[in-house]
This record gives sequence, C-alpha cells and structure tokens, in this order.
Amino acid sequence: MRKRSRAAKALTGMDVSYADARHLALELAGGRGQSLDAMTAGVVLEGGEVARRLVDGWLRIWVDGAWSLPRWTQSLVSDRRLLVRLDSGELVSLWWEGLVGFSADLEAGYVVLDFGDGRPRSLSGPGAPVVAVAGVARLYGPEAMLTHPALAPLRRHPDDSSLAVR
Repeated sequence: MRKRSRAAKALTGMDVSYADARHLALELAGGRGQSLDAMTAGVVLEGGEVARRLVDGWLRIWVDGAWSLPRWTQSLVSDRRLLVRLDSGELVSLWWEGLVGFSADLEAGYVVLDFGDGRPRSLSGPGAPVVAVAGVARLYGPEAMLTHPALAPLRRHPDDSSLAVR
C-alpha cells in the first residue's frame, strides 16, 4: 500500500481506541505522560493518584448467573483505579488493588474485572483497550505490556489486516 493510500484510509473508532491504548502504554513504560485535570472531570482523587484517560464504554455486572443489561459509562482511568460514572451520574470506584481476577479480549472488545465478590464487572466498547493497558501495567508491571497475551493486538502493526474490525 502506498503512503498516499495509507494516509487517505479512514480511521475507525477501534483504530483510534488502539492508538490511544498504545500511547498510554508508551507513557506508562516511560514513567510519565499526560495527566488529566480531575477537577474538570468532576471527580476527587487521592493524594498522589494520577488520572491518565477519560474513556467511554459499556458496563455489565454478572448477577444471578447472567450479565446485566449494558449501562453506558464514562470512566476516569487512573494509576490506582477506574472511577466509573454511571448513566445515573453515580460514581463507582473500581480499585486495581482489589482485583483477584483480570482478563481481557481486545479482539472481542472487553475487559473483565473480578473482585472476588461473585459479581465480576465487564467493560466493553471504545475504552476497553485503554483499560486493558492500564490494568496490565498496574497489576503485572509495565514490562508485562510487552508480553501479556491480552495486549497482543496492540503490538501488531496498525496496518496489519488482522486488526480489521469484524
């Protein structure tokens, strides 16, 4: 594919989500990067907590043996938690340190956070790649971003046709 053709290719929402996740991975690997203004986002952070991204997506909770209906959310991704604003306006903190299970499937577009309370939370949609990168970096260390199997789609070249959204 010529450079001109590549530049003219329209970006999909997933291309943008993957690009943002890749940028976050580079920031976290370098130990610095952009930080969001919590006050502008309307949230309160703990001392020393760093807000990295504000992402949108769907939240589902495992209840009585089935996933709940999806709720549209906006989540502030920090180095310590996901601060999820539900469609009702309620804020819910999902702390990285409280997790007992973490799985992600970026090709399917979701991340599952398990706190051991019998109610895993599934985050899907455009924010899933960023949440996956933040989770892997926080839970397993920044070096795990190079080897964690869930992040393999982000390590492929952006022009790789296997990344095509199906």
